[in-house]
Amino acid sequence: GAQPSHAQGSGASGASSAAVFDLRGRTACVTGASRGIGKGVAVGLGELGATVFVTGRRKDAIAQTAELVAKAGGRGVPVLCDHSEDAQVQQAFAEIAKETAGKLDILVNNAFQDPALRDKKTDALLEKGAKFYELPLQVWDDVHRVGLRSHYTASYYASPLMINSVAPGWRPLLCVTSAPAAVTYYYAAAYGVAKAGSDRLVRDLQVELGPLGIDCVSVWPGVVYTETVQRLYETGDTLRINRVTGGADPEEVCESPLLTGRVIGSLAADPAKRLPPYVSPDGLSGRICVVAEGAEAFGLRDGGAPGTVAGDLWGRDRRPAPSIRSLAYLGPALIRDKLPENLKWLAARDGPLARRDIKVPFDVMAQDPRTED
Repeated sequence: GAQPSHAQGSGASGASSAAVFDLRGRTACVTGASRGIGKGVAVGLGELGATVFVTGRRKDAIAQTAELVAKAGGRGVPVLCDHSEDAQVQQAFAEIAKETAGKLDILVNNAFQDPALRDKKTDALLEKGAKFYELPLQVWDDVHRVGLRSHYTASYYASPLMINSVAPGWRPLLCVTSAPAAVTYYYAAAYGVAKAGSDRLVRDLQVELGPLGIDCVSVWPGVVYTETVQRLYETGDTLRINRVTGGADPEEVCESPLLTGRVIGSLAADPAKRLPPYVSPDGLSGRICVVAEGAEAFGLRDGGAPGTVAGDLWGRDRRPAPSIRSLAYLGPALIRDKLPENLKWLAARDGPLARRDIKVPFDVMAQDPRTED
């Protein structure tokens, strides 16, 4: 099983101040790990010593991620794969099986085709808040083919390897990176449906795989400072940044992609953490771990020390940003603007309403006013 360790690898500085369980000897696959959250997840697992198979369409990009995994303290193995092609996914897991004696301990379904990146016209339409009937039908196919369907397909081919990894004291972990858009409107109807489908997929996979010894968790990152957000920041695209951050300072509300990796690493290394209160209880919004909340509960930090992979790529060692369903985020980002001028201080960043410990229930998040238009 995973071993408790007080040692931090060269790239893991800032991962945790407490004793951590490591993933040495464990194998993981992160789909869509060329950039963004997938890259952060791969490095986070590498910090704990895992062997991480990183999949993606661009050979140079996945090779770079694999190198970062190694620098962080693990072993990175690039696996070229277009997740829109079932045959390539099947081949990818056949390659992994050859390297691991037919076993896999951790699967992180992250591959996602962002419809905004397909072409400038679609990007512009999404930016102005176009309704679903004004968008190309391809938007639906993008987020479902490489997104919901690719999560299903990768799980399909990975599950036999994960079943082979079940052992006394060890339950393999299957994760999907999802989003609060599963319960509240973000943009584009197709996107929310894909995220809701991802969460439902996790719940139903748990029904089928749980009794076989595998745990399934949907992971919700918050406002993530990805390469895309960084480009917007550098080019001064304030309108676009505000759409991502709710008008708040990215420095205060954004978490790095690495934080998702550190939370998944903690869930993977210690099966006892895959239960409430760390994962939401059974129900319509069950099996969810909110990254910021998991990080707080597990004593994790964001970023890292200078000279580490974490510090060089994702900034200084710091306390993670607040959960997006906490008053510490909702107050300054949303509530403050609705208050009269003389009361705005209540919901300011350091005001009495901006509390990390008070969180809006998932069913209240679903009552987003934009869904009532």
